[in-house]
Amino acid sequence: MTMRATRGRGSRFLSAAALTLALSLLAAAPAGCTWWQKNVGKRVENIVTRRLLIITDPPDADVYVNNVHQGKTPLTLTYKVNLTDYMKGFVVVVQKDGYLPLRREVEYNTETLNFKLIRQRPQ
Repeated sequence: MTMRATRGRGSRFLSAAALTLALSLLAAAPAGCTWWQKNVGKRVENIVTRRLLIITDPPDADVYVNNVHQGKTPLTLTYKVNLTDYMKGFVVVVQKDGYLPLRREVEYNTETLNFKLIRQRPQ
């Protein structure tokens, strides 16, 4: 007896069932979106806008946040924070020619940073 693979009625049934399931999921998409907006959308709306004022003495120092240049002091940064950001924090580095660079790890609830730059010794 020789056996060969054929598509029988069972595979047609599975294809029809898969198609029915896919169509019912598509029909339920608006309800799914509503659920998303009610349950997850509120969390997304809880993103908070923060401001950080960075001041140096002397002024006109370059400011880097997580190694990205942001401008010169005095500088006010506006940024958005979500829940996962509160755990991380970020790093601020200020530097100016003739002065030692200063680095500070900052939490997201910080509103003002003051840096007193230290003059480098002449070489």
